[in-house]
Amino acid sequence: MPKERSIFKDSLQEIFLGSISGACGKIVEFPFDTIKVRLQYSQSLPKPLFSSTFDAIQQTYKNEGIRKGFYKGLRVPIMGASMEVSCLFFSYNLAQDLVKLYKGKKLTDDLKVSEKLICGAFSGICTSVILTPFELVKCKYQVENLKNMNNPNFISKTIPQIANQMYKEKGIRGLWRGHLATTLRECGGSMTWFGNYEFVIGYFANGEKDYKPKIHELMIAGACAGIGYHCTLFPADTVKSILQTNDNKDLTFMKVVKQIYRTKGILGFYSGIGVTLFKSIPTSSIMFISYEKAKEFLQD
Repeated sequence: MPKERSIFKDSLQEIFLGSISGACGKIVEFPFDTIKVRLQYSQSLPKPLFSSTFDAIQQTYKNEGIRKGFYKGLRVPIMGASMEVSCLFFSYNLAQDLVKLYKGKKLTDDLKVSEKLICGAFSGICTSVILTPFELVKCKYQVENLKNMNNPNFISKTIPQIANQMYKEKGIRGLWRGHLATTLRECGGSMTWFGNYEFVIGYFANGEKDYKPKIHELMIAGACAGIGYHCTLFPADTVKSILQTNDNKDLTFMKVVKQIYRTKGILGFYSGIGVTLFKSIPTSSIMFISYEKAKEFLQD
């Protein structure tokens, strides 16, 4: 017989589990994300800094090393990822509970796949509000060395200095630069992320209620979720990265779209997609494994 559920207790649990999951995933993902952001920034310049993904990896390692290059600015993204993923799982599960209550169902009942997709999109919209400032500071920090690599007297700004500069220039709204693109990415991406995961786990469960997936099943489901997330609205992510790394304050969402299409065509929107898909498989797998196993541990 299914256990009675409490929305309040479940919400606290989702926040806690999401924080663990997000932090674990970000540690694995971050070096790949650094290369992706640098490739996206590079292709927005009149003369790109890198000829390929491999070239970006080589130059980053040669000029900055592992810690200062690939892991530059990790602290803020870890906090952001913890908040992002906890918000994702919290809002996704809360949305499902609200739909069940609205339809007069029990909290232990299941929803249709279409209803879960809507809940996934809702979770992405909620999460984008929290995520945008963290993404903005992270992206600016990741490309700061590139903008000043020919200046021998350059002293790298700290993360608080970058955030403070954005606040001074535009006020509190300045910290949400690129929010539209982030919302589009998170809405479509989260819908696919949860949708792919639920579909694959449902396939393995084969109709069994309260099925506990095995490690390899979680890995496969997580990998499919990550690939779906990044393939869905990657062009929005490219626009977001360029908006957040470019110093031109007059740039808007549509101006960036037109600029990319005019200079690089459709392929310009997919700069960095290779390294992004490569990172999404282990990252998303680890996130769902850590989430599900920690959940099992708390419920036992």
